Formats: sequence, structure tokens, C-alpha cells
Amino acid sequence: MIKLQVKVISWLFIILTAFLCVLQIESINTNFLELAAFEDFLRSQHLNQVLVVRGPADGDAIGDWQIECHQKLLANYRVQFYRPGMLGNFEDLMAYESPRTAVLVLNFKHILIKSRVLEAASEARYFNNSLAWFIFGAAQEFLTDEEVIDAHFSGYKMGIDADVTVAMRSLDNSTWQLYDLYRVTQQLPLIIQRRGEWSALNGYQQVDRSTWVARRNNFFNVTLVGSTPLTEKPLGYDDMAFLADFVHLQQFDPMSRKTYQFFQLVMEMFNFRLQMIITDKWGEILKDGSWSGVMGHVTRGTADFAVSPMRFVLDRLVYVNYSPVLHTQPIHFLFRHPRRNHIRNIFFEPLSNQVWWCVLVLVAGSTFLLLFHVRQEIRMRRSSWAEQRVAFAWFTMLETYLQQGPATEVFRLTSTRLLICASCVFSFILMQFYGAFIVGSLLSESPRSIVNLQALYDSNLAIGMENITYNYALFSNTTNQLVKDVYAKKICHSGEHNILGLEQGAKRVMQGRFAFHTALDRLYRLLIDLRMEETEFCELQEIMFNPPYVAGSITVKGSPWREHLARAVLHLQATGLMQYNDRRWMVPRPDCSLFKTSRAEVDLEHFAPALFTLALAMVASALVFLLEVFMHWLPDFRARLGAMST
Repeated sequence: MIKLQVKVISWLFIILTAFLCVLQIESINTNFLELAAFEDFLRSQHLNQVLVVRGPADGDAIGDWQIECHQKLLANYRVQFYRPGMLGNFEDLMAYESPRTAVLVLNFKHILIKSRVLEAASEARYFNNSLAWFIFGAAQEFLTDEEVIDAHFSGYKMGIDADVTVAMRSLDNSTWQLYDLYRVTQQLPLIIQRRGEWSALNGYQQVDRSTWVARRNNFFNVTLVGSTPLTEKPLGYDDMAFLADFVHLQQFDPMSRKTYQFFQLVMEMFNFRLQMIITDKWGEILKDGSWSGVMGHVTRGTADFAVSPMRFVLDRLVYVNYSPVLHTQPIHFLFRHPRRNHIRNIFFEPLSNQVWWCVLVLVAGSTFLLLFHVRQEIRMRRSSWAEQRVAFAWFTMLETYLQQGPATEVFRLTSTRLLICASCVFSFILMQFYGAFIVGSLLSESPRSIVNLQALYDSNLAIGMENITYNYALFSNTTNQLVKDVYAKKICHSGEHNILGLEQGAKRVMQGRFAFHTALDRLYRLLIDLRMEETEFCELQEIMFNPPYVAGSITVKGSPWREHLARAVLHLQATGLMQYNDRRWMVPRPDCSLFKTSRAEVDLEHFAPALFTLALAMVASALVFLLEVFMHWLPDFRARLGAMST
């Protein structure tokens, strides 16, 4: 729609030129309508920066008058003018990373505009989405608009990211037909699509209001080049067959292979073929400033984009553009958590130390109380076993608390029997509480104390990391003092070899007492392949001290495929196909909640103190036995020595 002020100013100038009898009334009227069409284009594109390419006759008084008209009609925009033949080139007006600018060309047929503007823009690669071109032309008899446009623009270098709109004025000067121009690659012909029309009555009418990225979703089976690293491929496997396999050997190169499956969906989405370049590195900057690996392929133009996910690193941002997040990689510590954080007899854990001290005091007190009852029993029954009363009282109380008890005819006094009965009841209650706590502690999951990096550092577990580049960067470039201490005092501890390969680290994790820092999905897959038992798998504990790495594909700066790659990632995320592809590479884990309720046992580590106590008592008994034999043999030995001396 034309603004009211544009209509008013247009008719004022038309009436003025009618009174002045200027022969160019028709061209002036047409020029104002073209500016109105261009203003509608600016509003639809949400642009504020304008570059007007003036015709070669704009140097006279009429040209100055037209500039003033342009400035009044485009008063809401920042307008800059360029005329072929001015000092300075057209390329000098373009600044890197400047705001997106609309370029208005009123006549594409003039030889100076073609040589100084259009050809210069073609050589400098300015037919891209950083500039929104709006070019006017006129229809010709006996030729279609597509034929006229193809004859004038087929020789220019355009990509799939070109934003070029050509407005062809009809023969009756009533409407302008709008056409969208682009190429998929330079080897394919120019694609001319009808975009809509503009008229003074109806304004800007578009056939398809979707974005240019959404409209250009057919690459016509063109071949694009992708780069990916393969560092763990087994011998005897073909590169492409290995990349395409998502069932077998998932522990090897999972990131590159998973994202290759994603790009197969992108190939079907945009109708193109993918040619792969295989390397053994993601990319490191070399001494001469160039890059190796995938980064080198992309920055040199050998590859159009990276098929493997690339971490977001500041050093790379100067050279490449990243797509939205394509892969999330958790890289943390993983270890088998000890069942308890210190060795202690499990049978003493349900009751506190105060309870056991009270039980000991009660046993001792009841033993001394039983001594008085035994003395009273001796007096009343006239029995003479007082020399045995201490040992007898002690063992009697032990039998009582162990729910064995003495024979009924041993004690006849009611007070003695009352003491024995009370001790039996107390022992029964104590054993019931004791057994209930033991069973409850075995069935319930024991709390884990090593749940953060500080607890891991303070524990007696060995700590290691995978011998891979990002681990060195993580532990070396950090400002966290705790992470520095873990690296310097635990991982790089003198005399220990804790920087290992993935398989060596997995084997040490299975053995226990070792925490390994690596990519968790790769380590989980390897542990499953090594036949790790379910009980050991459920003991695994993760320690996260840095957020998961996020990664995306990369394209070189100014790549025409950047917007399409970003749209493909976001579209497949929204449709759930990316999540489906991720689930195909997820590691299956056992249900540890069901497993823990089905099995509960006391292992040798926690039963060892009881065995040690029994063994110590047996050794003490043997030593006392030898001492008793020696004391029994000593008088005879002295007697023999005396006989021999006489």
C-alpha cells in the first residue's frame, strides 16, 4: 500500500509539472510509483538502510531535483546515493558486517550500471543475503519477462543465498511483475521464480510469503562436499559403510557417525548428494595460521560444511560460522561408588555407640547383681560352689542375653528368676530392633557421599582422564583452583599413570577405586561390551563439574549454505527427527531400582571385622592355652631343676 504522504506528494509534483509544461511528466509519474513500490518492499523486508543507484543522466538539474524527491519520499530511511562514474568504486560502499542494506537500481539495462554496478557486485560476491537488491526493468514485446531477465542476468555470479528482486513494468505501465533470482551453484542455470506483483491500486502482492530459505528447498540433486573425522574406525571397514552403520560398533566414532545419520535426513530434505572427505583430526591451528583437519577443509573451501559436530571454540569463530546446536556431549568423571565411604562392621551400624555402651553397662550391672543372688542362693540352699560364683554369674548372664538361659532348677529364689526373666525380655526386644534395622539397611539403598568434585578429591580413589585434546584444554585453561588441584595432584601424580586410553580407563573403572574423565556415552558403551555386571553397572556414579559440551556444524564465513543448514537443524529439532536420531545412539542401561530390591547381601568387605574378631579371639585363646600349659609345667620343671642341683 502507498502511504498517504506519498500519494499527496506524487500528485502535487504531477500538477506542478503540468503547469510547467514539462515533457517528462510520464517518466516523473512513473518514477514516483517506482519509489512507492520500493518503499513497500522496504517495509516487507524490515529494512532501514537504502542505497540508491542513480542513472547516468542524473547530473543535470533534473537529477538534482530527483535526488531531492527521493530524500523526501524516503524520509523514514537512511538513504545513500551512488552514480556510476563517481570517485570511488561501488565495492567501497560495502562494509563488512554492516547493517543489511537495500539496493535500488532504477534501470538495469544501461551500460554504465551494468559495468560499474552489476558486474562489480557479481565479482565481489555481493549478490547474497547481506544486500536486498530491488531492480527495475521494463517488459518487451514478443519476449516474456523471464527471457528478458535471463538475457541480462544469466552471466552474473549468484548463489542460493542471493536476495535479488526484479520488478518488470508492464507495457501499459499499470503493474510491476516481481521475480526472484538465484542459482543453486554456478554450474546450474539461473532460476527465475515469480514472486508477485505491485500496482498502485493493490500495492505489494506476494505469491508466497515464506522466507527465501523456505522457498529454495530444492537443490536439484547437486553434489555438496562434507568433511568428518574418523579416529577409531576398525581395520577392514569401508569409510562410508562405517559411517552409515548405526547398529554395530556404536562405541567407535559415535559423534561423527550420529551426525552423518542426521545429514542423511538433510539430504532428503533439500534433494542433494553428499560427497565425504575423511580426515583424522577435528582441526588445530598451525604455525603458519592455517588449520588442519575438518577446520582446514572448511576454511580452504575444500568442503562446504562439517558433517561432524564441532565444539564452540573462540579461536574458530573468526574463521567459520556455527549452525545451531547439533550435538550435546556430556564429559564427566565416572567411577564405581564404594558401598560405604569407610570400612566399618555393618552389624554395628544400625545401633549407635551410645546404645552399645548402655547394653554393655546393663550386662555388667546384671552380672554383679546376679552375684548377690548367687550368694543368697548358696546361703539358703547350703550349697558350696562359691568358688565358682563369678564365672557362673558371668556365663549365666551371657546365656540369658543370648536367649539361651540357665536350667529352671538352678535358681529357686523368685528375685533371681525375676532378674533372669527381665534380662530375657530386654534381650528379646534388643534383638528384634537389631534385626529390623539390619534388614532395613540391607534393603534400602545406601546413601552416596562422593557426589561432587570436592568429595572426589578428598576420597582415596585414584583419578584419571582420557588422553584426548579437549581434556588437556579443560584442565589447563581453567581458573578453578579445585580443578587445578585435581589435575596436578591426582591425575598427574608422580609415580602413577592416570592419563589413559579409553579402553584402559574402562577396565580400571570396572576394577573399582578409580574415577575416569571422558565422554560418558563412549565409556558406557565400552563397559557394556566388556561385560560389566549389572551390580557393578548400578554402582556407577557421575561427577559433573563442567556443563556438557555443545557442538554444531560449521561453514566458512560468507557461505551460501549457512542459512539452509541452520533451517535444517531447527526444522528437524521441531519435528522430532533429531531426537529420534539421538535415541538410536543412546546407551541402554539396566533398571537399577528393580535390581536393588531383588538382591541384598553383605559382602566380605563388611563382614571381615566379624571374622577378624573371631580369629583374634581364637588366637588369644591359643595364647592363653599355651600360657596355662606353661604355668602347669613350670612347677614340675623347677622341681626337676632342684633335684638335678642336689
